[in-house]
Amino acid sequence: MIDIKKDFSLKGSNSLAFDHRVEYYCEAKTIEDCQEFIGFCLKRNIPIFPLGEGTNIVLTKKIKGAVLKVSVLGKKKKEEDVIIGGGENWNDIVLWSLKKKLYGLENLALIPGTAGAAPVQNIGAYGEEISSRLISVEVINLNNNELIYLNSNECKFGYRDSIFKREEEYLITSIKLKLNKSSKTNTSYHSLHDYLLRDDIDPSQATPHQVCRAVTSIRKKILPDPNIEPNVGSFYKNLFLNKSELQNLKNYVSDLPYFKTENDNLFKVPLAFLIEKAGLKGKRIGKCHVSDKHALVLVADEGSSSKELIKLSDFITRHILKTMKIDIEIEPKII
Repeated sequence: MIDIKKDFSLKGSNSLAFDHRVEYYCEAKTIEDCQEFIGFCLKRNIPIFPLGEGTNIVLTKKIKGAVLKVSVLGKKKKEEDVIIGGGENWNDIVLWSLKKKLYGLENLALIPGTAGAAPVQNIGAYGEEISSRLISVEVINLNNNELIYLNSNECKFGYRDSIFKREEEYLITSIKLKLNKSSKTNTSYHSLHDYLLRDDIDPSQATPHQVCRAVTSIRKKILPDPNIEPNVGSFYKNLFLNKSELQNLKNYVSDLPYFKTENDNLFKVPLAFLIEKAGLKGKRIGKCHVSDKHALVLVADEGSSSKELIKLSDFITRHILKTMKIDIEIEPKII
């Protein structure tokens, strides 16, 4: 029997700690619970918003509809394949996989959120993305309550993007990943490579455990802890520019750093550099500010409001467009 709460506060359900409410709320610990609550909502034409740990959403008002918090747990492995419940904490899964001597997730250590939320924005860090490991996802179609499976191609992954972000009609209950028994690691990402060298570790010989520890250490150093400084991680996406766009931006930023990608005509530009170059690191509007640790992170201090956060984000977007003639895109979902 599911427990449906009415007029429920979501303050403890989002990493920004904004105290907005929702008309109906249910935490589901099994697939059957999920389908029971979805059925309840479908009969009453109540829109449903899936929720994990709320680490990539910005609540701006009371939600007219229902929030379904997915707390479906479970970890299974067969050879190099693993099936993970959508409610499992992502970093716990990274550490669990290392204990099981299954590798490939170590570059994604300490990314906040749940396993079910990971494919939604195609989480990635230090040269890896979950899309390269994902075999399939188990989902419930929110339009008809059917349990189906989507393979990696059907997820339509892009940079911090997927079908789940664009169409919003699926609830992810579990994910299936292909990991490796081989301990070969990816240390090509510049900051990870340099960190290992400074720690007297040969990047070409780094073990998965060493990479995991390095990534964890880097993230703790450069990113504010959301439990202390409420945030959603990177508020903006990095830029991917073609040669013409890159040259145009260099006209405004002569010392622009950029990195080659697998596409010879596409270059990655760290947006944090541009925000800092624009003098916006530490910029404050009301009780919200750009983190002093990392310019992609916007922090909502105690007593702040979603209006202040959105105002700060809009200011940054307009300022970058005005001074550098480039559009930037936010990463979290605004609700």
